[in-house]
Amino acid sequence: MGSHICRELVAQGRTVRVFDKLYTSRELIRDIEHDLEIVEGDISCPSEVLPAIADADILIHLVHTTRPGSSMEDPAFDISSNVVASAKWLMLLPKTKARRILFVSSGGTVYGIPQVMPIDENHPTDPVCSYGISKLAIEKYISMYASMFGVEFCLLRPSNVYGEGQRLNVGQGVIGVMADRALRGEPLEIWGAEDNLRDYLHIDDMVSATMSLVDYSGPRRIFNVSSGEGHSVTEIVAMLTRALGFSPQIVRKPDRGFDVPSNVLDSTRLTEETGWRPIIDITAGIKRTVDWIGSRLANEECKLHK
Repeated sequence: MGSHICRELVAQGRTVRVFDKLYTSRELIRDIEHDLEIVEGDISCPSEVLPAIADADILIHLVHTTRPGSSMEDPAFDISSNVVASAKWLMLLPKTKARRILFVSSGGTVYGIPQVMPIDENHPTDPVCSYGISKLAIEKYISMYASMFGVEFCLLRPSNVYGEGQRLNVGQGVIGVMADRALRGEPLEIWGAEDNLRDYLHIDDMVSATMSLVDYSGPRRIFNVSSGEGHSVTEIVAMLTRALGFSPQIVRKPDRGFDVPSNVLDSTRLTEETGWRPIIDITAGIKRTVDWIGSRLANEECKLHK
């Protein structure tokens, strides 16, 4: 998400500074690397974060060290590296010129098991995994500190974001991970029931939603960001099969125990407040994702044989 958001900010002529961990690959921002400033550091060290944000007027917070699966393996690390780390630098807001914070939370996990669908922002928040709990806790700390220090804020709760540039080696993001495995000749892993519904949001639509809130001055603070369309894993595999041109092998695995049965979000609030709407059809989005991964793998093969 960060690379795509940075690219759009640069295209809009904004001055952009990136705070990222040491030794992170710059491959995804290679084309704009000279158009922005990169500051390397540890998000858990406020003395390293403060110089990067001190003179910035808008902060877009995308840092998170875990994913739903890994958060359950070590919840203590999830809390310390995300919630505690964020709270440390949020305390320093009075020492900055920040007037606005946008935080990318998780619409797929903060609500927990749905009571109704589609899920709007008034739905109870009762996450069933550590990842969702830590995202929700950071939301609360941002709300508290921003209110204390007179800083505007918006909390974005996206659905399952997919598309070009996705990290494929962390086991998160079913469309990209499945496409990558299929193109490598590996079987696709399906966890739990195949009829569980999720909604999927292309990265271009996530970026446009974020841009719609950068200068937003309305009264709302929490926004779902989604396609609003639920698709089962069976449907996703069928669409992937058409985009790939062949049928990948399927391996079925038991439910992991911390995945909600279904999750489809309602983004009506964002549309009413900003006019934003998703425009990338999932069929086209999956085709673009498959083409990007195919090109990436072809480049890897070329480098291997040089």
